Amino acid sequence: MIFSNSSHDNSNEIIIYTESVLFHGDTVDDRGKSAVNFDSDLITDRILVSYDYEQMVLTVGDGTLTADLAIELFTPYIIANKNIILEATTLGVPELFFAIKSLIDLKIDNFLIIYVEPKNYSRTTPAADSFALTELNAGYKPIPNAVVDLSGEDVEAGVFFLGFEPDRLERAFEEYQMISSKDLKVVFGIPAFQPGWELNSIVPHLEAIDNCSISYCAANDPSSAYDSLEETRLSLREGNKMFVAPIGTKPCGIASAIFASIYPSQVGLLYDHRKKKYKRSEGVSIWHRYSIKIRMTKS
Repeated sequence: MIFSNSSHDNSNEIIIYTESVLFHGDTVDDRGKSAVNFDSDLITDRILVSYDYEQMVLTVGDGTLTADLAIELFTPYIIANKNIILEATTLGVPELFFAIKSLIDLKIDNFLIIYVEPKNYSRTTPAADSFALTELNAGYKPIPNAVVDLSGEDVEAGVFFLGFEPDRLERAFEEYQMISSKDLKVVFGIPAFQPGWELNSIVPHLEAIDNCSISYCAANDPSSAYDSLEETRLSLREGNKMFVAPIGTKPCGIASAIFASIYPSQVGLLYDHRKKKYKRSEGVSIWHRYSIKIRMTKS
């Protein structure tokens, strides 16, 4: 796996390739709108991707199928366009996973991912310590083609990427009490997007992570998150598995989606499919261009 990362003050600095197709999700804030409307004559198609976790169906453009058949939805666009861009600001973790796994299964080993940081995140009230980023739902639900039986004795370890919402981790512990016996690692984004933001993640989680090992990776660097996952995978006993819960920053979600796509027999995803709140963030900050090159290794 090779990551090539670059950061930019505006979209005009981002280099993309000719005849690119951009896959994106719904827009809920300023940065999402800016990312989806990324102004480039080199983008020939902009395709909306959305996943309904209740029905387990995926929609790509005008087509809708059960999510386990995602590759059939992506194939027409991938065959017709040699250069692929995934707009991760608006795509959710499930959509990223379905897209990346389809690319890998179609032997596409080189693609771009764009992600835009916000200037600030919305709080529950202006002076509050808590954040209003997502809406509650029915809880954690499986992602087709990334399912793991958490009660299985062969599931040895789990990695949680954490953000600003401690109730997401607490709910995972409540719904899956059997994971308390696993080798659990929590990962905080340090350095954070902005100095001091790491405290918004660490402090609210302190009471819940007594029995977890603690690790860190750069909040805006998928390669750093990927290395943390690989460290856990390499520690597994022969024949054992792990799960990943990407409930932190989106770059960590990108790494998780790639990792689960590359190691489907060893890695499953645990995710709560929360709906993003409208205007969950403010402003447009740093643009990131992640060039991904897949180099398959033996699992």
